[in-house]
Amino acid sequence: MTRVIDLQLFSSDKTEPATPRRRQMAREKGQISRSQDLVSAAGFFAAVLALRYGAAPVIRLIMARSALIWSAALPAEFSVSYAVEVLRNVFLYAALACAPVMAASLLFGAGVSIIQTGLSFRLSLLTPDFGRLNPVSGITRLFSRRAFVDCLKSLVKIGLVGLLAWTTLRRVMPEMAGLSVRELTNSLEITQKTIESLVTKCGVFLLAAGLLDYLYQWWEHEKSLRMTVKEVRDEIRDNEVKPEVKQAIRARMRQTAKRRMMQDVPQADVVVVNPTHYAVALKYDAEESPAPVVTAKGVDEIALRIRQIAEEAGVSVVENAPLARALFKAADIGEVIPEELYKAVAEVLAYVYRLKGRFPEEARAV
Repeated sequence: MTRVIDLQLFSSDKTEPATPRRRQMAREKGQISRSQDLVSAAGFFAAVLALRYGAAPVIRLIMARSALIWSAALPAEFSVSYAVEVLRNVFLYAALACAPVMAASLLFGAGVSIIQTGLSFRLSLLTPDFGRLNPVSGITRLFSRRAFVDCLKSLVKIGLVGLLAWTTLRRVMPEMAGLSVRELTNSLEITQKTIESLVTKCGVFLLAAGLLDYLYQWWEHEKSLRMTVKEVRDEIRDNEVKPEVKQAIRARMRQTAKRRMMQDVPQADVVVVNPTHYAVALKYDAEESPAPVVTAKGVDEIALRIRQIAEEAGVSVVENAPLARALFKAADIGEVIPEELYKAVAEVLAYVYRLKGRFPEEARAV
């Protein structure tokens, strides 16, 4: 007899996608797909938008206040307290001018970071790692592939931003050369438009570069999480061995079955109960099954819940302790009742149909 050996078990190639458990473990260690370039670019772009569309009213207010300060008559004797008051007002207005820009930058940066990683905070990441102080490992990280890629990305971005700035300034160079002979307001307007155009283009470029970097970081993260065939099989075996995993799966299955069962109670024809301990819901449709079907059953608290749902839905509840116990033991959910219970169930259904004014032959058809 020839034995077949799966050579993939001995392969060190990580060809399999990460399992949910592997992803969860990586997340707990702080290994999350995240692009710092995208966060920085979003903050910068938000600051540009705040300067372009929200700073004008603040600047007008500051200019008006500053004019009041400097146009005020100087005291007869210049004192330190007067100088301190002037400086305090200057710093206050400067902070007022910077506040919208800083707030927009911080909010956009934090929002993009949360979108990437979610609200994930691990106290273990705050624990000092003295292994990072090892000079050998530090040199290794310095000359690693990741460091090389980051350095290359930075150089490319600097080069492209410089090229973008040069092409923008070259177009307005003739106008900029004649600023000295123009009126001050006209010169300031040209300078403002040039700066706005330059920083807006840089912001859009950095945002696009940040999105590309995020895609690259996601690809790198997925690649680092990939597993070998042996690792996947070992994890499956470990999960099968662990009793708590089996218990969790069974508990979830019970909860799902219980929810589905409770949803079927309002469609039942009758619920047969032992006043406090047993409850069995029955549904009969001659076109779908030859006999009534058990749609829900339970004991104690579940029985009381079935009875409560039935009463709320207007389903008839019939107290018959021997029949309720017999139905509970004889048929599972979704099964038809056994033949020995046909007569007793037919009598119950006939009683229910008479109460509801339905055609009594439906009960005799059981």
